[in-house]
Amino acid sequence: MDFCLYDPGQGYYTTQKTIFGPQGDYYTSPSTHPLFAHSLVSAFVHYFELLARPRPFHLVELGVGEGFLGRDILGRLKDGYPELFDRVEYFPVEVGVDLPERIQGIVFSNELFDALPVHRVRVRGSEVREIYVSVGDEISEVEGEITDPRILEYMTTGFKEWREGWEYEVNLRMVEMLKDLDRRIDSGVVLTVDYGYDWGEYDSRDRPHGTLLCYHRHEVISDPYLNLGRQDITSHVNFEVMEQTGSQLGWKSEPLKTQRRFLLDWGLEERLMEEEAQGLLNSERMEERLGLKTLLAPGGISDTMKVLVQHVRNF
Repeated sequence: MDFCLYDPGQGYYTTQKTIFGPQGDYYTSPSTHPLFAHSLVSAFVHYFELLARPRPFHLVELGVGEGFLGRDILGRLKDGYPELFDRVEYFPVEVGVDLPERIQGIVFSNELFDALPVHRVRVRGSEVREIYVSVGDEISEVEGEITDPRILEYMTTGFKEWREGWEYEVNLRMVEMLKDLDRRIDSGVVLTVDYGYDWGEYDSRDRPHGTLLCYHRHEVISDPYLNLGRQDITSHVNFEVMEQTGSQLGWKSEPLKTQRRFLLDWGLEERLMEEEAQGLLNSERMEERLGLKTLLAPGGISDTMKVLVQHVRNF
């Protein structure tokens, strides 16, 4: 998965020209509607005050992609909150690039952690077996001993019940990133937007083959060995592990929300009504409004996406 997504010469994220939108393989919330940034900015203003209006105010974006989200956030801050904007130092950080050493502010990401390489395991009796890839005349999967004792720790934290024959994803890279953030954040907030679940939701669904999925030209594909380097590979974020890791580091988590609930709580619907009242919905904006309906539709992308806010030494 690491090779297919991040190899410098052949990886999906390092070689694909267009990933998001109609010409790419899938849509993200920022590419669906620019007002996605409006709710984030409203939240950022709140946390800026909570952090006692620091100068500088760091905004660290993890996994920048094509830059839609950072551009929209900075534009809205500049237009609507010039005093805050004057204090902002924005750091766009891609996977594999070092983070700033000292952070006071907000570290945020949109669909980053679901694209980190994972270990895949399968339960056999009371034993956890790791799934390896064997490359000979053809690609095949082989079960073997686990490579890292942290896999069992992750399984114990993230899955309260292991089911015979079921496959699970273990995202150790996510845990490493959270611990790295803890070393760097003096005072701040970690805001994560991603596909994922907590244990209760995971256990209520039939997932014998885990959550690993691929996306190619807007088609969902279950086989990660097709279109190598030309399709996205993701696995849902285990927010149970994310919260517990933060708790072990001394962080405080707000209740996990759906993205839809988060957007509504931070004023997205009110902002749309303002634009309608001001006559700002020209033909281009009407097209954006259709995107907004997609973003907020019950049972759609924003109910599958979750938002977790974690406070780091600011309470």
